Amino acid sequence: MAQHLWQKPKPLKAKSEVSRIIGPLSMTQPAKPIHIVWVWGFDKWHRPGAHDYERVRDLMTGLLAKVPKVTVEAAYEFPSKALFEKADLVCMYLHLPQLSAAQFADFQAFIEGGGAVVSLHETCIIRPSGEGLKLAHCLGRAWNEGRSKWGAIFADLTVDNSHEVFRGFPEKLPVVDEFYWGLHQKQEGVDILATVPVGPARNSKGPIPQERLSEKQWPVVWTHEMGKGRVFATSTGHNTFTYYDPEFRIILFRGMAWALKQKADPFMPLVFKGITNAGHMVGTTDTMRDWKGKRRGK
Repeated sequence: MAQHLWQKPKPLKAKSEVSRIIGPLSMTQPAKPIHIVWVWGFDKWHRPGAHDYERVRDLMTGLLAKVPKVTVEAAYEFPSKALFEKADLVCMYLHLPQLSAAQFADFQAFIEGGGAVVSLHETCIIRPSGEGLKLAHCLGRAWNEGRSKWGAIFADLTVDNSHEVFRGFPEKLPVVDEFYWGLHQKQEGVDILATVPVGPARNSKGPIPQERLSEKQWPVVWTHEMGKGRVFATSTGHNTFTYYDPEFRIILFRGMAWALKQKADPFMPLVFKGITNAGHMVGTTDTMRDWKGKRRGK
């Protein structure tokens, strides 16, 4: 599926500007040990450069393991009950399999009991619509089969920069990616942190003018609180190069910290890891299209 092949990474950003967004740091390690479970799957449909679940798993688990007091392990498709009992934070980047009633119950119990969850991009999709409604109960928002749509982002996000996840960012934030709209949304406990107008659904051959965008703004980033637990979610994360964007990394690692009810400071050095050049510029110029070695299954 050759989606949005015209998209390319944003220009590199000066390290000083990225540091300004991050702000002063006071902690080098979390207040307590954190065990993270990264949930992943195989992607059968997208060409390399999008939905690279295995590659992003390796990137992110490698980065997170560098944080003091943090341990990380991977889980294929969905955590077991034992992993939920062990985890402080469950990060999910995959197309979920069909979940049993027991798995939904474990997921809900984990969040209500104080667990932290981060949901990225296609994680919020499960079919049919009734299953999406069950998933929305856990994530706050999820795919509504027959009504939900996907497409490229054609405009800057409007963000709530009063929230700690977007602190230091301007109100308008460029993001080069894809998102979903028309999702189920739970009525209580959901706060919208970023929105964007929509353009044409599905595949897009290039940018479109502002006048063709919707007047309505649709959610892109949200949080969900249920019981004692927290969920940070975004329907962005389609492009692999997004995970090499320092601004996206700030948002992602702050989202993890918010869900954990911890300060984000210990995660902030990861923003620069592997993407800072000798000229103190941060990010990537690599579209990562059609890289070799993407596996479609076990």
